[in-house]
Amino acid sequence: MIDRPNGKTEELLDRLYTFCGALREKAREEKGKKYIKISSAACCVLILGTLIVGYVTPETVTVIVDTSLEEKKTVYETTENRVLGFIEAHEIDYVDGEDKLDVDFDERIKDGMTIRVTKAIDFEVKADGKVQSFHALPLTADEAIAMAGVKVGKNDIVEPKESTMLKTGDRVVVKRVTFKRISKKVTVPYEVVYKEDPSMGIGQMDLTQEGRDGRLKKTYRVRYIDGKEAGRKLIKTKTLKKVKDKTYSYGTDITFGGAPDSYIKKVSGVRAVSYHFDGNPPGAYGLPCAYGTAAVDPDVFPLGSLLYIEGYGYAVANDVGTSIKGNVVDVYMERYAQCLMWGAHYVNVYLVERP
Repeated sequence: MIDRPNGKTEELLDRLYTFCGALREKAREEKGKKYIKISSAACCVLILGTLIVGYVTPETVTVIVDTSLEEKKTVYETTENRVLGFIEAHEIDYVDGEDKLDVDFDERIKDGMTIRVTKAIDFEVKADGKVQSFHALPLTADEAIAMAGVKVGKNDIVEPKESTMLKTGDRVVVKRVTFKRISKKVTVPYEVVYKEDPSMGIGQMDLTQEGRDGRLKKTYRVRYIDGKEAGRKLIKTKTLKKVKDKTYSYGTDITFGGAPDSYIKKVSGVRAVSYHFDGNPPGAYGLPCAYGTAAVDPDVFPLGSLLYIEGYGYAVANDVGTSIKGNVVDVYMERYAQCLMWGAHYVNVYLVERP
């Protein structure tokens, strides 16, 4: 962009042209040497001024306008002598008293000069439910908070961070953080546990302790942000009533040999395999599959008959299976761990009572 001479310089030249014309007319009227000389001198001055103004070399000036969101760079060619005149002549985007100029108004224009204009920004500060609007030169978040007269506690949260330089349209938010201790009584439900008991026969299981829920008092340190809970931390636990787990003892003793006092028949070399189902489903005979039941081949041991199985004890023939043919029985175990202990054995099986 190039400007032309204006202002006082042009006004002065106009006056000189007018004055010279008047002198020439006066000289013609009076034909006096005095007026002719003055007229000639004035004309020389006018010609010299015209030549000077006409041949002044423009200076190159770069203007950078920083809006905080972007920097706009424009190159000008100017014949202005001072910064203030340059700004006015080119209508530079600068508001005195609001924006910042990195040079003085009366500084001389130099070729290759760079002038930076930093524009004021619009921003907001929100705290304690109130929003304040500001128009000021770019500043950091903590400076904006100070301008708003907001005090920040050591636990409060400032967004964005205090050291962040703001841009136009930004909002600084101060979130109040408080803490409070609260206590709460809670019930601790009992668990069901199983324990080995070598004094009991394999497959057996007894309830040895009833369960009882416990009671605790828990104290928390609760964190609030602007009055809303934002998290809690357990800092203390007091037992009001101890929990008692419901306990079952299951047998692990395997003792082979022995026989009932009386029986209908004895079958030797029977392969006894252990098995377990969760939920105690009913067998083919109708009884739940539980300790004291066995799966059999009905052609060998009728369903519903009472058996005595060495190492296991008494069992009712309660179920069947596709793999149970001939001298094979499956003995039910209450725990899978008992199945692992038993595995498979060849034993004597006694038919004690028919159905």
